[in-house]
Amino acid sequence: MKKVIFSLCLLCTLFGFSQEKQTDSVKTKKLKVDAYIGVNANINDNLNLNKKLSNANLPELDSFVPELTFGLNLFAQQYSGDMEFGFMFAKPEQNNNEMKYRGFNTRVRVHYNVVNQEKFAFTTGLSIAYISSQYDIYSKNNTIDLNDLEPNNNSGHVNFTNQMLYFGPSISMYLFKKAMFPVKVNAGYEFALTRGRYDSEFGSILNNVGESGNNRFVFSITFL
Repeated sequence: MKKVIFSLCLLCTLFGFSQEKQTDSVKTKKLKVDAYIGVNANINDNLNLNKKLSNANLPELDSFVPELTFGLNLFAQQYSGDMEFGFMFAKPEQNNNEMKYRGFNTRVRVHYNVVNQEKFAFTTGLSIAYISSQYDIYSKNNTIDLNDLEPNNNSGHVNFTNQMLYFGPSISMYLFKKAMFPVKVNAGYEFALTRGRYDSEFGSILNNVGESGNNRFVFSITFL
């Protein structure tokens, strides 16, 4: 499925950059800048960390994690793009253990306007994204004695951090451009460019794994 999605995005990107002029387009003289808010779906069903968590009977991070985004969208006659910031949060549980996942994502898209009509536009290009993630796993039945706050005597908490850089093709559709709240739909496939090995704020990690090669599919809806 991922190969099919990637192939479609790549074909649209190559088609867009091969166009020398727009057809049935409305020429605009000024750059239009809009602030927006939206929701992203980042889909990655092959995290190596999940394999470690599963072996330890600990809660795993879902393959789909929703992301709340806000940013700036730029739209000109031939080119468009955006820069956005996103926040992710998940709280899976299993048995007596709970995970709290937090992610901060930054993404930039640069697109060519294949179709630019009065009420509709179709664009395609490339995106680059950087995400910083934090995983905290707790034992919900842990007891803390305020008369014994020695850290070595108060376990029940595991912490991981991770940073990843992604790059890949993307497409966008602008709907209801003349409405009070235009809608922009994005889809893309992002390649994981960095090793993505895990660190911890509280110590070193043995038997480490990385997320290099764990690419992801991204789908989003934004309101301009």
